[in-house]
Amino acid sequence: MLVAIGFCVLNNTKAQSDSSFLVAFNQQVDDNVVKKNIEALEKAYANDFVFSHGSGKVEGKSTWLISAAKGFFRSRTHDSVKVEMHQEVAIVKGKLSVAKTTSKERTDRYHLYYIRVYAKRDNNWQMISHSTTAEYHEK
Repeated sequence: MLVAIGFCVLNNTKAQSDSSFLVAFNQQVDDNVVKKNIEALEKAYANDFVFSHGSGKVEGKSTWLISAAKGFFRSRTHDSVKVEMHQEVAIVKGKLSVAKTTSKERTDRYHLYYIRVYAKRDNNWQMISHSTTAEYHEK
C-alpha cells in the first residue's frame, strides 16, 4: 500500500512539474513567434504539427513557420492557461491575446481561445496541434 501511495505522489509531482513547464513553454513558443526566432520554433513544433486557425484555414509546420517569419506580431500573450496531463501527451487550453501590425498606422488586436496538444518526443515537449475554438477582434 505504501509503495502505491509513493508511486502516486511521485507521478503527481512529475505531472505538476511537466504542467508548470508547459505553461511557461507555451508562452515561450509565442514569444519566439514575436521575435521571429525560427530556429527555436523548428524545435518547438513537431514535424506533424497542424494549425487550425479561427478563420478555418489549416496549415502544417512549414507553412506556419513561413507565416511566422513574415509576421508583424507585436505581442502574443497567454492568459487562463490550464494543462491536462496524459503521460507523454498534454492538452493545453487558454486564451491568447495578439497585437499585430498591419500597416504603419494600424495595429490589429484580437483574442482567441485555443486548445493545444503537446507530445513528449525524444524527451522533449513539442506542439503537435493548435486549434482556435473562438476568436474576437477589438474595434
